[in-house]
Amino acid sequence: MSSAARKHAQLPLFSHDGRWLMRFRGKRAEFADRRTALRAAILEAFEHSRNGTPTQVVCIDDQLTIEIVWTYGVDPDPPGAPAEKPPAARRPLRHHQHAAPVAVAPHPRAMNER
Repeated sequence: MSSAARKHAQLPLFSHDGRWLMRFRGKRAEFADRRTALRAAILEAFEHSRNGTPTQVVCIDDQLTIEIVWTYGVDPDPPGAPAEKPPAARRPLRHHQHAAPVAVAPHPRAMNER
């Protein structure tokens, strides 16, 4: 499936009275400028995408103009984003074989109760 045909979740940034607002997955944040808002939104979208839902950041200005500014899998990963874990770190832990039973001496009190 091509990346154009894939569905993306959208993380909107709203411009309102000179401030930028982000509301996504129950979180709310307000930013003084677009650059700071974009950086935070792209990092949030990147993390959401790595958890399984491809996400894009969309800016909506005061005139309701919509601009797609970043899309997971299309645009480069954001600077400061945590590196992906190496394959060994993602493997499930293996269960170790149990060691042979070890003889344990009974507690002295238990011996007196016999």
